[in-house]
Amino acid sequence: MSAESRDRVDAILDQIRERKPEGDLDAEAFHIRLRRISHWLETESRRRLAPQGIEFWELPLLSGLLRSGGSLGVGELQDLAQVTPGAITHRIAKLETAGHVLRTFAPHDRRQVNVEITDAGRERFLVIAGAIEQVESELFSGVDADLLRRLADGLRDFMHATEGCIPPQDAGRRDES
Repeated sequence: MSAESRDRVDAILDQIRERKPEGDLDAEAFHIRLRRISHWLETESRRRLAPQGIEFWELPLLSGLLRSGGSLGVGELQDLAQVTPGAITHRIAKLETAGHVLRTFAPHDRRQVNVEITDAGRERFLVIAGAIEQVESELFSGVDADLLRRLADGLRDFMHATEGCIPPQDAGRRDES
């Protein structure tokens, strides 16, 4: 590997190799790079969306509601968002206060709370999706499109190996973000 093709993770891996020269570091290299790129994407996305009053967590909730036909239970939204019960309650409350969702009770069981997207929520989704698309375009403008496609395909394969595939009936209800 040439000196100009090295990244910051290569320096970290060099230090690890000094401690355990016989070890295979492929998994560690992948893990470190994935964490770093994830952190960079999250930080840059938040920084660029904040001036527009957009919080990144809004997208999976609103898009999940839209993909489901407009209504989901709180537990289903929690699963989509991959957050704690307290966090999903807080997020739903913020969306409800803004007029983007309504909380209703399930007709067959008043203990079950459903969340329904409103027309304002549909409009909000379009604004957020457009803003995120713009941010992604800016962030990835210097990256070869074929490389992005290969990375996305490779990460899908990795997710299949670690999470498994989702059943076809669940495909429209899962969040990809």
